[in-house]
Amino acid sequence: MKVPVHLIPPISQLLRYPGECTSELAASLADAAMATGHPCQEHLEAFALTVKDLDLRELQELFTRSFDLNPDCSLDAGWHLFGETYQRGQFMAMMRHHLHEHGIEEGKNLPDHLPNLLDLGMRLERQDAMDLVDDCILPTVEKVLPALKDSPYVHVLHALFLIFTVDRMPSEGDRPDHAALCVPPGPPHARPGQSPDQSSPAEAACAE
Repeated sequence: MKVPVHLIPPISQLLRYPGECTSELAASLADAAMATGHPCQEHLEAFALTVKDLDLRELQELFTRSFDLNPDCSLDAGWHLFGETYQRGQFMAMMRHHLHEHGIEEGKNLPDHLPNLLDLGMRLERQDAMDLVDDCILPTVEKVLPALKDSPYVHVLHALFLIFTVDRMPSEGDRPDHAALCVPPGPPHARPGQSPDQSSPAEAACAE
């Protein structure tokens, strides 16, 4: 099945703070996904149906409840990969460099914000984009999904997960052993509540 990469930019936009056109964007994205026949369509349709009758204030409150009140639901990838360590600072500096290099505005969010990484992935060469997905984007989505289970936004994250994994389920052995684009050098650091042997793929790459 062909990966519907054209769905990634509008998904990235849905994962930003809602604006006047968010409900319309969700509806058009669901229609575009249905035309592909990709499994992500069910989740994008479910999200569109949930938000279609919400006004802007309600959408913004939903977004804030979903992503801003619980650190486990944060869309800042560096937090999930490195916690509050110096490596996260290195990671954000690297992402800021790559965003500026490719003409992508950070906006009001940090450079490691998931939508920023999605936008960056669309500008990179194929292998660099795959490295970014495997080492940064997918590990972040995999950690946010279970924490977000009570929010309609779980459908958007699940759709994104399926886009990156259907017919391409990378095993640990398939992940690149060099991810200089997105993984700072140095030893891995456990996040709060995480034991040292529970490192993420990106953190494991640091230890090699």
